[in-house]
Amino acid sequence: MQKLMKTTLKQKAYDHILSKIISGEFQPRRRLCEVNLAKEIGISPTPLREAYRQLTAEGILEYRPNSGIIVAEMDTSKIAELYEAREVLEAFCARQAALKMNRLDTEKLKECLDRQSAIARELQKSRRETFNSEEEMRYIKADAEFHLLILVASENSIINKTMRECHILGRLLGFNCHKHTLTQVSTTIRHHHEILRYIKLQNPDKAEYWMKAHIHFSRDTALKNRKSDPLESDVRKTYSEILHDSIYRMEQNERKDNE
Repeated sequence: MQKLMKTTLKQKAYDHILSKIISGEFQPRRRLCEVNLAKEIGISPTPLREAYRQLTAEGILEYRPNSGIIVAEMDTSKIAELYEAREVLEAFCARQAALKMNRLDTEKLKECLDRQSAIARELQKSRRETFNSEEEMRYIKADAEFHLLILVASENSIINKTMRECHILGRLLGFNCHKHTLTQVSTTIRHHHEILRYIKLQNPDKAEYWMKAHIHFSRDTALKNRKSDPLESDVRKTYSEILHDSIYRMEQNERKDNE
C-alpha cells in the first residue's frame, strides 16, 4: 500500500512537471526549485526527486552543477536524434495503418487532410508568405490529428508511450521549427496525400516510404529554422499538446483496464 502511494505521488509530480513544460510555463533552461515545486504539488521532496530522475533519464530535464535541475534544451544533435526516432516509429505506424485501417478510419484521415488543404488555399489567396496565428493553429491541429490517427492504428502501447516522449522533446525545441511557408505547406500536403493514398490501397511498403520522406522533410525544415524567432506561445504548444494529451489519455485508459 505504501509503495503504491509512493508511486502515485511520483506520477503526480511527473505529470505536473510535464504539463508545465507542454503548456510553455516551464521553458528550456529554467531552473526548477525543489522546495517551491513540492509545495505547489502538495507532496514531499522524495517523490519529486524520483520524478526528476525519470524525467532526466528521458532527456526532458537535466542536472547541471551549480544550477541543479533545469528544463532541457534541444541542440542540433538532439533534434537529429528526435527525428531519427520519429522516422522509425511513424514509418512502422504507417505500415500498420495500411494493414489495419478501415474505410471509416481513412475518411477521418481525409477529413484532416481536407482541412489542411483548405487552410493552405487561404494562405495562397492572401498572398502572404506565412500563416497568421489563427491559421497556424488550425493547420497544426489538423496536421497533428492526421499523425495521431496513424499512430493509434499501430495498436501498440509501447510505441504510443515512446511517441509521447518524442513530442514532449519536440516541445523543448524552443524555437520556430515549424514556420510554415506556402512551399513547406504544399510539400507536407503532398506527402500526406501519398501516405493516405497508399494506406487506402493497403500498400504498407509505399505508405512507409512516404512517411519516411515526410519525416525527413520535417527534420530538414526544423534544422533550417534552428535560429528563427519563436512562435507565439499558443501556436508553439498546439502540436505537442494535442499528441501529448491524446496519448496520455490512451495510457490512462490502459492503466484502468489493467487494474
